[in-house]
Amino acid sequence: MSTNEPSHHSNRWVLGLICSAISPATYSIGRAKFGILRPFGVLFPLVKMAETTTKQNHLLTPVLIAAALVFLFASVLVKLGRDWWSDENYSHGLLVPFVIAFIIWSERDRLQRAITGPSVILGGGLAAAAIMLLLAGTVGAELFTQRIAFVAALIATVVYFCGRRILVLLAAPAALLLLSIPIPQIIFNQIAIPLQMWASQMAVWGIRLFEVPTLRKGNIIDILPRGATQTISLEVVEACSGIRSLMTLVTLALILGYFTRTDTDGKLRFGLFSGRDVVRTIILMAAAVPIAVLTNAARVSATGILTFYYGKSASEGTWHDASGWLVYIVALALLIALNFVVTRLFGDAKETGGMIDPPAVITNRSRPLPLLVVFVVGGLLVNWFAYRSEFAPPRQALSELSQTLGDWRQKGDEIKFEPEVENLLKTTDYTMREYTLADGRIANIYVGYYASQRTGATYHSPQNCLPGAGWVLSEPQKVEVKMADGRSFTANRYTLRNGIYHQVMLYWYEGRGRTESSEYFDKLNTVVDSVTRRRSDGAMVRVMTDVGHEEEASLKAVADLAAKLAEQLPPFVPE
Repeated sequence: MSTNEPSHHSNRWVLGLICSAISPATYSIGRAKFGILRPFGVLFPLVKMAETTTKQNHLLTPVLIAAALVFLFASVLVKLGRDWWSDENYSHGLLVPFVIAFIIWSERDRLQRAITGPSVILGGGLAAAAIMLLLAGTVGAELFTQRIAFVAALIATVVYFCGRRILVLLAAPAALLLLSIPIPQIIFNQIAIPLQMWASQMAVWGIRLFEVPTLRKGNIIDILPRGATQTISLEVVEACSGIRSLMTLVTLALILGYFTRTDTDGKLRFGLFSGRDVVRTIILMAAAVPIAVLTNAARVSATGILTFYYGKSASEGTWHDASGWLVYIVALALLIALNFVVTRLFGDAKETGGMIDPPAVITNRSRPLPLLVVFVVGGLLVNWFAYRSEFAPPRQALSELSQTLGDWRQKGDEIKFEPEVENLLKTTDYTMREYTLADGRIANIYVGYYASQRTGATYHSPQNCLPGAGWVLSEPQKVEVKMADGRSFTANRYTLRNGIYHQVMLYWYEGRGRTESSEYFDKLNTVVDSVTRRRSDGAMVRVMTDVGHEEEASLKAVADLAAKLAEQLPPFVPE
């Protein structure tokens, strides 16, 4: 065979590289806990799938490429491993690399036949795009972007050495890897909070079926135990809303769909799936959402009923932990039962036709050096941005904020959060106070300042936090706040209701001389300023007051206080 037409075996190391490249995230747990990082421990066994070759460079190439990927994404993989270890929402990520490795190994012959030869230009372009994405995520302190860049780099490597055709067969492993990546907190909150509300509503409905008196305020359920004089509040947190089991269930649905395929030998239309199996797997993944919510709502209902009869002990300790595991088991059982039903409905007939053609001839051997250079240079650039020092502008502590803001006077002392709330907010500095007017109107202000957002600490939007405390928010409005010097800025305005309470709220993001109402545009500005000015500091500012009998007067009052507060912020939130 010509040296320009290597055997298929010489390319099998690429399949091993796909598996080994995701394993450092799992092994990074060892670094996080024991101070070590040994990604190559899993590399060599997986590279054996290429079958031992007499040419040493066939083994050296995957080692160098894997080492370059680890160098490029070292901090990303370490943080991802820590999240898998500590975040129960994504603990299933610990098993995902091994499942992916098993799928690739079991499908190695079909994958090998799909290799058509290198696509250097496309693969190199994708690698460069992945590095730019990683750079943007690094300077903007956005972990999700960095992790997506890692997936993109793996895809670039596959395309570079094996061509585009094999990507279709790797759709399932790629989807599993994506499902193990924690989504941005902004999006997570948009999903978790509605699920908390739905789970709370269904839980109350279930509790009342047993004639247990209960009152719901947002995601807080108040129950008066039988014979007691004091109510007990049950909070439907993220773990009880279904979001925690949802991420795991969707992943399990995909795995279940793969391992119960009805057509594994014929020609397949969608990668490793037939068209029939694709539809069935999509149904399973979609069904994971209501299954997660319903099972968790049933758990909350059972806890509420037991609390009514047995008091607070029923909502804590052994029962609480055991019920959490029971929810997983029941949800998985429902998923398996649904899979059985859908499989029977679809029948076992195998499909004909397909997407995968006979194996193409590999035209030439790729040169690993250009891709290696791209990854190493990209790693140097990214690490330079990641570890360069940020400019820390001088500022005053927020505790020194004036007690007088125009006609407003501070009432009482500063208000402090509980330690667990402070740990959640992760602010560098914050102040929360009440101010009052001569006519008795009272308003509350909060300013949370972050000296750097590169560490992952960032703003917590009121529209994500307040609904969980029982507040119902109106549709948002953009309002212009005018200051005394003629300047103005745009803020978000909401009216809030919680039982008998009715308030109006303004909030905005401020820092580095910018004032922004959109958290998404503020994040984009943070990326730009981190690159151009070496700064990612900023603050979230919120002002609230009771609506009272005259809503228009309340709107003017809260806008007036917001303007007076913004005028005095520059010494505390540097421009």
